[in-house]
Formats: sequence, structure tokens, C-alpha cells
Amino acid sequence: MLKAGRTFSFNAVAACAALALMVVLGGGYAIQAQYLISTRAGFVNRVEGRVYIERQESESGERGRASLGTQMKEGDRLITDRESKAEILLNPGAYLRLASQTEIRAITTVYDETRFEIVKGSVIVEVGELMKNTVIELQTPSGLISIGKTGLQRINVSGDATIIEVRQGEIGLGSRDRLLAKRAPKIKSGRMIRLEGQNTETIAALPEAAKISKDAPVDDLDYWSFTRGQALMAANGRVLQRTSLRSAMGLGWYYDPFFNCYTFIPGGGGFYSPYGFPFFRRYADFRWAFPWGIPYYWYDPIWNNNDGRGGVIGGGGGGVGTPRTRVIAGTERTGIRREIESRGLVVGGNDGFSRMGGAARGGASPGFSTAAPVSTGTVTSAPSAPAAGSSGGGTVSVGGRPGRP
Repeated sequence: MLKAGRTFSFNAVAACAALALMVVLGGGYAIQAQYLISTRAGFVNRVEGRVYIERQESESGERGRASLGTQMKEGDRLITDRESKAEILLNPGAYLRLASQTEIRAITTVYDETRFEIVKGSVIVEVGELMKNTVIELQTPSGLISIGKTGLQRINVSGDATIIEVRQGEIGLGSRDRLLAKRAPKIKSGRMIRLEGQNTETIAALPEAAKISKDAPVDDLDYWSFTRGQALMAANGRVLQRTSLRSAMGLGWYYDPFFNCYTFIPGGGGFYSPYGFPFFRRYADFRWAFPWGIPYYWYDPIWNNNDGRGGVIGGGGGGVGTPRTRVIAGTERTGIRREIESRGLVVGGNDGFSRMGGAARGGASPGFSTAAPVSTGTVTSAPSAPAAGSSGGGTVSVGGRPGRP
């Protein structure tokens, strides 16, 4: 079966990048997927609405429109406007998602020393895989916080106040060095704290942490982050489908033109994301998990009444369960994971969603492949940016059914 998280060394990423280069330069393998070689975090993978980038070298504070393929450099700021959102790639397998009216600043974009400042607004950090001894640092008004494990966290910054919600995993208070030295107080899964006028580097003991209510109402950012999680899962399957290889693909970011974004191919046989969505590196494993095609879930707050009960909404050729609010928020992933493992999945026929083909049910469950990584990706820079205002890969209508996740 799949595991919830794995760790890998940076050498694995470099090896995959080198192998991809060999393919392009004459390795003789079929080239069917675009492979992104980058050793820096801060690559813009998705925008919704108006998202701007302010370059550090801009003397007048001039801002340009950010889109798919925009690479943040150290000192750059990314700003979302009203009713706008953005997703950037961090370390391989990790994402930072911005709510509307949010601003972040890139401090260090090198993978081994990733650090971003949350200037204002709300962000969600989803970490499906993280390389060994790799830590993601986030600067807040109360100092540094550090993420060294897989999980899902939300950070809200308003003025001098910082609210940290650890929905899965854990967060250490203080710097990377403090966390690796095991001296950082940790906020555990299911807990949240508020910091104001404190310095995380000098906090010796964890402040009183409140318990997160699993069935608390979700907002636009929670819903959007959830739909991004399942879109990346679907893109993972489409990339694997185009290769149709029995052997495993190499770890890294691969571009899917249908969803118009980069998705992640894991270093092991596969893993479950914090939302419960599976990611694979072999198409055969993906077909086993989804013998009838890729389902998708949508959330209607009116239908759910924000009470966390969930329900079923009919559509297309069949109904797919609308998840409980705790699943949308990421405080629970077992529901979707259990449903996927049982393979009792239904796909609507009229929603425009791609079917993957009719793999027979039964057989061995997908496990971690021991085959040597085989890259089929073209080494490339970011694809052409979509037209201004284009989100790429489908749209999301909050409060209703999305066109695609």
C-alpha cells in the first residue's frame, strides 16, 4: 500500500535532472512529458485572478503580472488581489498557496535553505514529500517557524499577530538550525496557537495551544487548496498515462498541458497527500487505483450547511460524495484515502472529465517500485504563460460546482 510520506536526498533530484538531460541529448527514449529542472523554490504554478510580482530591483515599486512560469528570485514579492489566489512550488513535493489579498516575499529560494516571509494575509503549506534533513522556513511578524515533516499547515498574518494552525504534521518555533538540533518547541497536529509580540527564537516552551475544531467552517482558501490537491493528483495520472510505461518515472516536477500546471512524480512507489489523494510514479499503479477513471469531489457550502455532515450531489453519469468540511480543511484525510483504496469510485459522464480506461479490478495493490528511475521528460523551462487573466487548467467557482478541479 501507499505510505503517507517519504524522505529523499537532494542527490536524487539532481540524478533525475541529469537523466532527463541525457534523454534529450540522445538517450534514445521516447520524449513525451516536459520535465522542469530547477534547484530553486518560488516557481509560480497556478494563478487565479490578478496576481502581481514586485521584483527586488524595481526602484519605483513597479509591479508586473505573475503567471504560470514566473520564477521568484530572492527579495521578490508576490501579491494577490481581491478574489485572487496563487500557488508556488517549494521543495519537490511541497506547495505554498496564497489566499486573496496576501503578500509573501522570497528570502532564500535555494532548496536546502528555502525561506519565505509571510508579509500579510493567509497561506496554506502542503507538504507531500520532503527530502531528508530539509526544512522549509517561514518568516512571520513573530519570527521564524520551521517545517521539517510532511503535513498541512495554515498561517494567518494580520498586523503583528500570527495564527498558526497545524492540521497535519508539526511546526517548530524558530529557525532551521534550532529544529534540526531538536531545540525548537513544536506545535503538533490538530493544534493552533496565536503569537503576538513574541520572538519564536527565544520561546523556550510552547505557548498554550488550542485544539482545532475539525468541523469548523471552511473558507475560499481551504476549498481552493483542496481542489488544487485533487487537480495535481489528476495531472499526475495524465502525465503517467501519456508515457504508458511499466517502469517508474524519475522524481520531479512534470508539466501536464490539460491542467496547465506542473505536477509531482514521487521518489518512491507512491504516497498519499495530506488531503488523502494518491500520487504514483508508474501508470500501472495509477490504473489500479482508478480502474473506472479519475473521480473528483466538489464542495457546496449551502448543501453542507457548514455543519460538516457532507452529502451526495448527483451529476453526469453518477454521484460523487461531497466531502465533510474536515476533509476540505485537511484535518482528516482517511475518508478519501479509504474510498480510493476500496476502489469504489464513480465518474460522472457529462462533466468533461477525462476517463483513464478500463483496468480490471482486483490484483495486487500498488507498492513502492524498486525499478531504476526512467525519465521520459524533455528538459525545458516553464511553458508559455497563459493569457492575462487566465488561470489555466480549469476554473473554480466557490460555492458551486467547479468546471474541473
